[in-house]
Amino acid sequence: MSLETYRLEVRESDTGLDADVYDSEELIAESTHVSYDDFDVEAPDRNGDVSRSEEVTADVTELDVQVQRDDAGFTFELLGDRETLTTVRVDDK
Repeated sequence: MSLETYRLEVRESDTGLDADVYDSEELIAESTHVSYDDFDVEAPDRNGDVSRSEEVTADVTELDVQVQRDDAGFTFELLGDRETLTTVRVDDK
């Protein structure tokens, strides 16, 4: 394998949060959706759309996106070969 750049992008949708991992050719390499209902959370009242992203360059063969919830928001963790590559945090407020 060789080094490749990935971008973890998290966006708000009508029902929750979408997390997509794009490769260097802008193709989706991994994707997940978090529904607010699944976590028994009401959709936050925000003044704008949530859109956050982080880029990372790595030499990996396997990608995965893990989601964790705490009292204040969600953390999306991009794993490469089971190691943390980058995280994106989306707070409720």
